Amino acid sequence: MSLSFTPPDSGRTPGELASANALLNALLREWPHRAQHSREQLPSGLHADQAGAAGGILLPLPGHGLNVWLPLAHWSPAGRHAFALPLYLARDGGAWQPSHFAELVALIATEPAIAGRNATPQRGWLFIKRVADSALNLADAEAARIAELAALSWPSAGYLAAEQGLVYGHAVHPTPKSRDEFSADDVRAYSPEFASRFALEWLALAPEALWSVDCDGLPASTRLSGLVADDPVLARAAAQQRIPDDWLLLPVHPWQARVLKSHPSYEHWRRAGKLAELGAQGVDWYPTSSLRTLYAPGQRYMLKHSLSVRLTNSKRVLQPAEVARGALVHGAFMSPLGQALTERCPTLAIMHERAAFALANPDGSPLAESFVLLRDNPFAEHDTAYVMATLCQDGPDGTPGMLGKLVTTLAEQAGAPVTDIAERWFADFLEVALRPFLIAMADFGFLFSAHQQNMVLGLADGYPSRVYFRDCQGTTFSQATIARLKPHVPGIEAALELQFSQAETNRLCGYYLIVNNVFNVISAMGVAGVADELRLGRRLRHFLLQLKNDGLTDPAFVDYLLTSPEIESKGNFMICLRNVNETTEPDGSFRSYVQLANPIYHCTDSESRP
Repeated sequence: MSLSFTPPDSGRTPGELASANALLNALLREWPHRAQHSREQLPSGLHADQAGAAGGILLPLPGHGLNVWLPLAHWSPAGRHAFALPLYLARDGGAWQPSHFAELVALIATEPAIAGRNATPQRGWLFIKRVADSALNLADAEAARIAELAALSWPSAGYLAAEQGLVYGHAVHPTPKSRDEFSADDVRAYSPEFASRFALEWLALAPEALWSVDCDGLPASTRLSGLVADDPVLARAAAQQRIPDDWLLLPVHPWQARVLKSHPSYEHWRRAGKLAELGAQGVDWYPTSSLRTLYAPGQRYMLKHSLSVRLTNSKRVLQPAEVARGALVHGAFMSPLGQALTERCPTLAIMHERAAFALANPDGSPLAESFVLLRDNPFAEHDTAYVMATLCQDGPDGTPGMLGKLVTTLAEQAGAPVTDIAERWFADFLEVALRPFLIAMADFGFLFSAHQQNMVLGLADGYPSRVYFRDCQGTTFSQATIARLKPHVPGIEAALELQFSQAETNRLCGYYLIVNNVFNVISAMGVAGVADELRLGRRLRHFLLQLKNDGLTDPAFVDYLLTSPEIESKGNFMICLRNVNETTEPDGSFRSYVQLANPIYHCTDSESRP
């Protein structure tokens, strides 16, 4: 199959560079059939002005009889590279011509060598649509908030600004801002990248129509009543409705409310006179970087909702087992073992889930599409505590992002070389934010999916001082730890459903904690030009060696990081291309992992390896 192509007749569109970077980084992690070239050794026919500052990558598309040249602005040893636009296409032996990113997407999606010869046209079109939707959403958001995005920096930005500042989304994914079920108006109304805010929809429910569970011993109804009492406008609206004393109010995401109204269980309770609609009431809530988790300044809880929307790799409808995990995690941390972990790792804070609610089905089971969790809210709007994904996000059009600007500001304040300050900052990050998770795993058997959207970094004078972990759904325990927790945590045996072999633990924690999180910090500093990535890699290696030498109960994961020439990474490109839903097809996600060169192993001489 061969497609014709025409050169672009104008400059790139807003957000095109960010979309291209995310997709190309995802593709190149999973597709080995390409070649890197320096500026001094360009492929035939390419001129120096068509190369990036770091050369480029030649990507063959044999099914189309084409080669693609991807100019590199920065090659990252830690694995997240920065590309430059335009991209270039050439037929075998022909001249190189500039190409739009959109054209490349269509070529890649229909390239048999990548998509597979058994790929259906429908799957290819769905992939192209999702990439296009994501790119359009991202372009609109960048255009709408370009001034705010450029100004996003420490110390002026606070917690909320960072949560709503993740305009570019997942840094290594072909569709970082796709929203399958949202209309264009929905995207603007409910997405953090548009700085949206809205009142919740509230349902008044009779006791038999409401499912609930507490996570820490305080009645769930008490917490829900407290949420209502904290909002005087909502409390007055409820009083005017003359709600029966034993009824409770359920907060519903306004988009999800439209989904619920067509569900038979909703109609069952409405017809039975056990459900009343209060409409949109009370204070405004702000979508955070995860979109379905909402924040309101001054409120004691954040709200995590089921949302029947596919974001990146899955539809975000909470499952009952995920909801129950909040109680298990809280119980584990209240146990003697959990208290010992907290004492050992004082920089680690868990944002616990205190209660969960849902509209009940007529048989008393929870309606998954209506779940809402009440999560701890430790942040004031202007706290300098930043979600890691935004902290490591590149600035608009390839300019330095928050982390690069932060390190530069600290260097100017100290009158010190920026590379020295970058290494000091990174060393503090390892102590504050990485050590607790490694200790928790090795000495306590607590395993966290600590990727960049589940980690919020608190800063003191610009340096890491505290790490907050959220999303208890991504937490489990070793089998030995479950046995130790059994006398203290009722139902902890349920955590046995998430048991992993050492190889699976290495894969999952290696990706979430190391590749997605720590390596992204290194890449962000390298792309911003404030640090030598190899020096940071060596500092990371030294940190791990010292941690191991200090003594770990189970050093298997740290050994894996130190001794493995390759480290596994989730294959987001193929997950998306093959239309895998991680919520319902977790095995499809597990099978997608690919091998990457491990910079922890390769950043030093072999003689110093254990």
